[in-house]
Amino acid sequence: MSETVTAHARNWIVRVNGKAIHNWTTCEAGIDLADLAGVFRFTLAEKVPEDSSYQPTVKMHDAVEIEIHSVVVLKGFVKGLNSSGSDRDLSVTVSGRDKTGDLVDCTANPVGPAEYRQIALETVIGHLTSPYGVTVSRQVETGAPFTLVALEQTDTVLGAVERLSRQRGVLVTSDGLGKLLLTKAGTTRVQDKLVYPGGNVSHMEAQISERHSDVYVKGQFNSVLRGSKSALNVGSVPGQTTLTNGHRAKELGASCRIGHCVDPGVKRFRPIVHMAKTQSGASAATQNSANPTLDSVAQGQGTTAPAGNAAYQTGTRAPKRKRTPARQAADPWSLQDQADWRYRTARAHSEAFVYTVPGVLDATGALWRPNMLVPVQDWYNGLNGDMLIGAVTWANTGHGEEARISVVPPDAYDLSGEADTPPTSGRRKTTTGTTWGKS
Repeated sequence: MSETVTAHARNWIVRVNGKAIHNWTTCEAGIDLADLAGVFRFTLAEKVPEDSSYQPTVKMHDAVEIEIHSVVVLKGFVKGLNSSGSDRDLSVTVSGRDKTGDLVDCTANPVGPAEYRQIALETVIGHLTSPYGVTVSRQVETGAPFTLVALEQTDTVLGAVERLSRQRGVLVTSDGLGKLLLTKAGTTRVQDKLVYPGGNVSHMEAQISERHSDVYVKGQFNSVLRGSKSALNVGSVPGQTTLTNGHRAKELGASCRIGHCVDPGVKRFRPIVHMAKTQSGASAATQNSANPTLDSVAQGQGTTAPAGNAAYQTGTRAPKRKRTPARQAADPWSLQDQADWRYRTARAHSEAFVYTVPGVLDATGALWRPNMLVPVQDWYNGLNGDMLIGAVTWANTGHGEEARISVVPPDAYDLSGEADTPPTSGRRKTTTGTTWGKS
């Protein structure tokens, strides 16, 4: 065993099936809010087999535990092995996910039930995850029970959980140790900062991609505004049906629901439509409320969009569009919440800034963690304010420790809108031309 491995073993411990191993050379583990499961990877310097009695250090499906600076950050299972060797040496790369990893590619309820009615978010998620030994911790309010939860035969657990959580504005993430957290973004703060250049950042990487101007979620549901009995019911007198003015329009509005969210940072007309695939528009409270009002651009009447059957309207400047208002506490849960969720997560995926810092501990001696607010000063990318840590990878390179910290806009995973335009947050003027924060 080399001196390098011996030195690192004091702060990093890799256990396989409960037993610490000592022949690893590099190791990394990470948690990303955009992915349900945490991941790990480490390399082994194995002995070349001398006879058939040889036993490798790690096998497929072995249980793995990674401890960094006396803190267990991940418990999971081996998902992949890649080995290469010669007569003189043998190297193996071991990769895997934490205990929630099986939820990513395994089927939800393969033998049923396929439907749940009047059920809370945390209850249905608990039903789906309990066979995998994964527990659920609810840290925020999850809204009213679902009228109906219908599962597709081919749904994965992750697909079902993601579809349900987005319409309640709940962030679902793993703690790395076998527990799903139903939480919200950015409730705690790092007592440190990220500064590039001239600060604690040794390497910066920016990943910026295009997104859509208008996000629609559409669904069609049975109207629940009618009476529970038909006008003619066998065994009883005819029921009473009262027709009101606008009855047809009300029925149409009740059954055909939409959610719509505007991204004011996108200056061109770039709409996208998602189908709901859930019953979040089926409650009486939702169907009694109006669908969102669309501005002229969303209706195809803006200066850069087709105007109905007419030709493109002329104009020299793109119209300024208003941000979609945040939901209010009294608002019924609807497809609008799904549209908000898709808009914010699309923003998170389109703009990520990754900063590598030496060591895995912040200024207070605690491990860098995801889902925390951190002040960022980056003159190149125009960042000067609070950002949300969307992902952290702790790495032991064999020559030292480092943390790769990915930050996203502070409201990236927030449905409530509470983080919109915070006074000390956001980008001001950038090389990319996009803006957020206080205007």
